Amino acid sequence: MKTIEVVAAMIQVEDMILVVQRKEDEKAYKSLKWEFPGGKVEEGERPEDAVIREVKEELQLDINPVASIGRVVYEYPDSTVDLTLFHCALIDGLPILKEHNDLSWTDKSLLYTFDWSAADRELLQLLDWLD
Repeated sequence: MKTIEVVAAMIQVEDMILVVQRKEDEKAYKSLKWEFPGGKVEEGERPEDAVIREVKEELQLDINPVASIGRVVYEYPDSTVDLTLFHCALIDGLPILKEHNDLSWTDKSLLYTFDWSAADRELLQLLDWLD
């Protein structure tokens, strides 16, 4: 099975963290699931550059990846995802939905209330952010 390198941004402003909801999909395992914004790393691209590009494309936000804070490899039914989460500072912009169904600025203590995609859930559990 093919492994896809993926990056995600934990964008934090004060005590609030930005999370996004995927659009409805025929594949139930990802339809309307919540995740951190991000996407695939292109060939020859550094993960830090990929997370900046993906967030700009998806949400029209300018970010600065400050540090890598966690990584998981998760096997979905049709692919394996190698996901790295970056703690990112918001430089400029207000999020504009282009690729997602919804978005939410939420307190870290409320992350457990979202129906997360499986890879993001594993990442949150690894970081002890979910009970």
